[in-house]
Amino acid sequence: MKPGRRRIALLLAAVISVNASYTVMIPFVPDLEDRAGAGPVVVALTFALFAGAKALAQPVGGWWVDRWRADRVAMLSMLTAAAGIALTALARDSATLLTARVVWGIGEGLVSPALYAGMTALCRQHEIPTSRMMGNFGSAAVAGFLLGPLIAGAAVPVGLTGLFLAGAVITAATAVGLVLAIPGQQSPQPEEETEPAPEADAPAANAPAAGPAPTRWWVWALLLGGLDMFTFLVYSALEPLLPEYLSSGADSSARTVISAVFVAGLAVSGLAMWLLGRFTLPLRTLAATGLGFTAVGLCAMAATAHFVAVGLSFMVYMFGYATLFLTARRGIVELKAATSDDGKAFGLFGLVSDLGNVLGPLLGVALYAVNHRLPFLLLGAVSGLVLLALAAVARRRTGLPGAARQVRPGGGGEGARRRRPGGGTGHHRGGTGRALTAGG
Repeated sequence: MKPGRRRIALLLAAVISVNASYTVMIPFVPDLEDRAGAGPVVVALTFALFAGAKALAQPVGGWWVDRWRADRVAMLSMLTAAAGIALTALARDSATLLTARVVWGIGEGLVSPALYAGMTALCRQHEIPTSRMMGNFGSAAVAGFLLGPLIAGAAVPVGLTGLFLAGAVITAATAVGLVLAIPGQQSPQPEEETEPAPEADAPAANAPAAGPAPTRWWVWALLLGGLDMFTFLVYSALEPLLPEYLSSGADSSARTVISAVFVAGLAVSGLAMWLLGRFTLPLRTLAATGLGFTAVGLCAMAATAHFVAVGLSFMVYMFGYATLFLTARRGIVELKAATSDDGKAFGLFGLVSDLGNVLGPLLGVALYAVNHRLPFLLLGAVSGLVLLALAAVARRRTGLPGAARQVRPGGGGEGARRRRPGGGTGHHRGGTGRALTAGG
């Protein structure tokens, strides 16, 4: 296996591990109630404190990445998560359990900016198209979500303690893998800066770094994080609602129907991310497509609670979810590849993004209490309105805010080709020659 592919595999293994560890705990909620005396409030806090700690830790992780090295930050963050997992396995009271979940959440929050920085560095060093990297990242994330409950089901005889201790060991091993996967500090950069051709092309290729964009990096991190927050808000709102909605219209086993709908939707999203990653579509086109599919899928779900119709509508929605997921991550990686505040941007992006997972269930349950179809219609209408707003903005702007068109390889010699932020060289179909422009 080539070094670049080996590094990508190690990094994606960490993504799978992080997401699997998040979902593997859900089937063990009854065990927590018995072992740690966790009542409904403690169980809710177990998940809420984890999500809150993860969200708040991401800006800290981003600051740390900018001050130190992404590979070292990733390693220590995953070791922190491993400590939280091990403490969860050994918890016998509510206070220890909640403390363990906070430590676990801090570790996963700190590692997120390091993973994004690692993907950016791999794209740059090995000339990997960012669209392909983000597509693989999304597929790995979905695979982790699906893998968690499967592992939990297979490990029932082992029990919570054995499974979580094994998970802590695997997470610690993943921490070592991230040191090998994420490139360290780049030494060739000073050499390139002394070459005449790259020096001449640097202002054009890195226009955001030379212009006003660095003072506004947080604006674009907030915008992309806001798009991702909306994506997560809608999905997390559906998680508690869809089972209830399907149960009201199911003619067969509700549990079987619910499982089939969610598995089919997640499979569609994973496949969509992988396929979309093979093409470098303009980000504005991706965002518009995602919002359109989201609006259609949500409104179609409101038409009937029959499981076949809901299942098909959910798959349409999950294609839109996958497209928006990919858009936000491609945007933040490609935008920040041209500036010097990568870690801070990744951290702020993650903080805003994770708020969707906190607000979504609350909003969904509140709307569902008013009318069973209201959440689908309202969220679908909001998606349509955002799409119209994007179309209106598109008439005035030709590219993403804060981003500049990249210099073509032929315009700046070999040195300019090496310095392209996204890692593409123009010879790849998925290269990033146009990656920083939304309109193509």
